[in-house]
Amino acid sequence: MIIKIKTKIKECFNRFVRILIYPSVMNILRFDVRIFTDPDRVFVSKTAYLCNALLNTNSGTITIGEYTFFSHNVSIITGTHDYSLTGRDRMTYFPKNGYDIVIGNGVWIGSNVTIIGPCVIGDNSVIAAGAVVINDVTANSVVAGVPAKLIRMIPVK
Repeated sequence: MIIKIKTKIKECFNRFVRILIYPSVMNILRFDVRIFTDPDRVFVSKTAYLCNALLNTNSGTITIGEYTFFSHNVSIITGTHDYSLTGRDRMTYFPKNGYDIVIGNGVWIGSNVTIIGPCVIGDNSVIAAGAVVINDVTANSVVAGVPAKLIRMIPVK
């Protein structure tokens, strides 16, 4: 009798984990978007898909267009520090504006990409995995590398 009760409890627990806990944890891992500082400086289209991204709005705003999607571990960073300063001043001083990032419509951003503002990424561009974007990206282009450079233009259909 006790074995049957233990088996039933174990079955209920496993079902609880499978149905309630596992999907919740997976959604946290998949959709975990962290905004460092002010969330009011982030503008994301309702059709965009961000996957466990870090958005830093210390020094500007971030705008993400329609049907743009991120792969894993993307960092969008407007924050900067003045390297000519030293000690505490270097750590605590940063500009509040001027490093905006605008990501157009239909942009595909690969895994582990870092985008550092100020920059504009044009519509339908592709940022290859691991790239570090420090300059504007023209529409319909593929960029890759550190720093990201133009690889090819995408033919418009």
